[in-house]
Amino acid sequence: MCNTFNDYSNYSDYQKNQVTVAGTMAYLIGAKTEFFENYITDAEEFEKLKANENAVIMRALCNIRSNLMLNFSKTDNLMRYDMQNIDRQAIYSEDVAMLYKNGINLVKANYTVNKYLRDINTHIVNRLDKIKGFFPDWVEWAYIKDLFIMPKGTVESSIVSESKKYQQNQGYYPYKRYIHWNPVDKGNILLNDVKFLDIVYRQHNDIFTDKSKVLDASETTKGNIYDFISNAESAVVVVDCENSDAYKIASVLKQLNPEELSKIKKIMLYDDKHTTNAWKYMKAVTNIDVEYEEIKRINEYKSLVDMRMGMGISREFYKNNVDSFIICSSDSDYWAVISELPEANFLVMMEYDKCGGDIKGELAEHGIYYCSIDDFCTGNIASFKNVVLISELKDRISNLFELNADTLVDNVFIAARIDATDAEKKSFYDKYIKKMTVAIDDNGNMSLKIPD
Repeated sequence: MCNTFNDYSNYSDYQKNQVTVAGTMAYLIGAKTEFFENYITDAEEFEKLKANENAVIMRALCNIRSNLMLNFSKTDNLMRYDMQNIDRQAIYSEDVAMLYKNGINLVKANYTVNKYLRDINTHIVNRLDKIKGFFPDWVEWAYIKDLFIMPKGTVESSIVSESKKYQQNQGYYPYKRYIHWNPVDKGNILLNDVKFLDIVYRQHNDIFTDKSKVLDASETTKGNIYDFISNAESAVVVVDCENSDAYKIASVLKQLNPEELSKIKKIMLYDDKHTTNAWKYMKAVTNIDVEYEEIKRINEYKSLVDMRMGMGISREFYKNNVDSFIICSSDSDYWAVISELPEANFLVMMEYDKCGGDIKGELAEHGIYYCSIDDFCTGNIASFKNVVLISELKDRISNLFELNADTLVDNVFIAARIDATDAEKKSFYDKYIKKMTVAIDDNGNMSLKIPD
């Protein structure tokens, strides 16, 4: 996949751009919502932003800062000669009142525009950690954070210099809202996530490479899947876990409309012990019933997943009256069951680079729609990944500490050959055992630290 994009508006016929990160940025820097809310791809996240106190405060601070810099002379004259502080000027009053409501009293008597900019810069810097969670973990936070920070933002000469640069190049700033960047003619840098992150990373002499995080399957692809489900009497999803990526399947389930998927009866996962444990937690990403089955091997060198999956499809067709199957696999072995059930309907989801041209040709020849799970956005499955990671972490920690704290105290006193009362043991327990912490050195080595 190419690392550079000349056309940021449309990457391919099979994928579309996400605007989640760019939309979050647009909101926080104070852009008028009517300018960008129509192209936000995650309306639910956008509503969370508007309802979050920290997001609203940051938006107001950034908005006031931009307006002060854009309207420096007018604001200064009204403050000097008409005795109108910023809370009495229409362009600022709403944001100033909102800040006051949330515990930030911005208005000061006998103040100048530059002093207000200094104070706002300080507020923004002090609140940046409160908005970090609005951006995905896979985005380089240092690059995003830098966009909010005016260089030497408490020094008047620097404020004046940055203000002049902004005023002279205001058409190169997104929605004429101030950010810290090298203003050049790039059009709307918040058009979509691909463009925004590509430009921001390059500003830091870096390249944003993981486009799978910001590109999603096209509406045509999704529409074909929805039509397949809608036309079914009864539909199930069948996954060959040996020949599918758990996280890509999770991204498919997250990106497809739950209402459109509601007709799917269940998801059947056929797994092998040599795959990832992530399959066991697939219920965390969907409201659809999930049947998970790990197929035991008779011969250690021979998997039975394909055979059991084929039998499972046949059982659902003949016994449970399921007429439509969405098969997730990059293996061609599933063609055996498709060819033996011509009365059933099939849709196949695969990974393109793991699936040969022969099976694609066979599917096309028989009018069976197929698409790639690679096309779906993987940027919104952080919660699923965390479920898997925390589970794995708990398993490993439980193996490290197979100790009972009371027994440990008794053994310590026995080894030290000290006769002690229960009160003495409890005091030792409370002072040292309960207050032990995990220490990690510079090389990542872990140990228990006993308090002094």
